[in-house]
Amino acid sequence: MLKAITEKGKYVTLAILPKRQIELLRKRVKFYCPECNEQVIVRAGPKVIPHFAHKNSSNCSIRSGGEGTYHQYGKLLLYEWFQKQNIPTQLEAFIPQINQRPDLLIKTKQLTFAVEFQCATISAKDIQHRNTGYERLNILPIWILGGNQFNRISTNHMALNDFTLQFIHQFSSKLPTTIFYFCPQRKNFSIIHDLILTSTNRALVNFTFKKMNETSFPKLFTPSYFSEKRLFSLWRPEKRKFRLKNTNVYGREYIWKKWLYEKRLHVQHLPSIVHLPIRSQYSMSVPTWNWQSRFIIDFLHSLKVGDSFSLKQAAQYLRPFQSDNTNNRFIVPKVSPIVEYLTYLHDLKIIQIMSSNLYKKCKPITFYNHIEQSLEGDDELLNSFMYNHN
Repeated sequence: MLKAITEKGKYVTLAILPKRQIELLRKRVKFYCPECNEQVIVRAGPKVIPHFAHKNSSNCSIRSGGEGTYHQYGKLLLYEWFQKQNIPTQLEAFIPQINQRPDLLIKTKQLTFAVEFQCATISAKDIQHRNTGYERLNILPIWILGGNQFNRISTNHMALNDFTLQFIHQFSSKLPTTIFYFCPQRKNFSIIHDLILTSTNRALVNFTFKKMNETSFPKLFTPSYFSEKRLFSLWRPEKRKFRLKNTNVYGREYIWKKWLYEKRLHVQHLPSIVHLPIRSQYSMSVPTWNWQSRFIIDFLHSLKVGDSFSLKQAAQYLRPFQSDNTNNRFIVPKVSPIVEYLTYLHDLKIIQIMSSNLYKKCKPITFYNHIEQSLEGDDELLNSFMYNHN
């Protein structure tokens, strides 16, 4: 840990002190952990960030958490960055009401933020526990992932996993989904906006890169959205890959392919309304083509033109395909992927929105006979969204 307390109750952060002063303190002053009150040791060598460490016999939760140099250095840089902006910031402030110690505690006139700089994988249960504690005290948590978690694939593609997907932020319905990254080695922020999953571990995103010394805390929240034209232009190769990929599948993908086979269907037969981009796809447990095809074939196709159905009926059908692990995400507006998808179908005049909870089927569902027909249909649909959709 970077901060400890003296016998006189004074907090000391070693990393911001000159080496000579650190050596004097090591010889003359006893330091204690602000959480467990056990005596701690000064660690200050040429290859480490000056910090305090518990003795090997300690059972303190701080010691069990452990911190590497990468994490300590990043946390210290973030602290100094907030200080330079004259933002009241506490490093490793202990909050006794919830027995938690965020990396940084920031207080502005309107809000209090707990900033967690997360460089290592922790459990979903641990993340949820911390967030629940902050919520109890009306503290807004902001999780910044270490740059060691950042995995860019191309200009607009990002590789993600179940761990990183837990850190999606969306502070209002007017702001895009966002994940924050910080690399202490390069001293820059990497921010991904408007995240749209194309598969279980890959997403379309807008990248923003900001040098630490050229940006400020408020600027981290500058929104960046895909335009409709840009989004559906990028979705075109996703559609084509979906139609043409011919690889071995396992797990849920195998189950889906088997289900499709039992329906006497192939990917090339599916209507173009299957596998459309959904901004809240992060709340589903299976890819878009999986749940959308099931909804179209087993639910909507079975209805007659003119039949009505409720949002509750659609949601009940799709509930088995929704993720159970959405409580850790910092998303204020709970957007429904089902509502998003039904809005697409309304725009395409396949269904009509009768009210906020009631829909009516207006067109029959048509299937393709061969791959050339489906590829042509996909292009036609995407073009309609790119150039005619408002």
